[in-house]
Amino acid sequence: MTVLEHIKHLVVGLTTQEKLDLASYLSKAEPTDQKPHSLRGDWSNAFSNGEDPDTDLKEIRGEWQKEWRSGEFVE
Repeated sequence: MTVLEHIKHLVVGLTTQEKLDLASYLSKAEPTDQKPHSLRGDWSNAFSNGEDPDTDLKEIRGEWQKEWRSGEFVE
């Protein structure tokens, strides 16, 4: 069952007022037609000129993958 199907199933049990409240809440959600903006621009002052966030993230991700494969994160 998808999330949307689950929500549709739950809505059946709502009163008319609860459905109206839900519709009002959902209509206030952020519009999806906006283009995403660059996080690099938002975080441009957080890194010195010599640092490359993409390289740092690849290194961190590689370490996580090694730990995951070694079973460190497995319970």
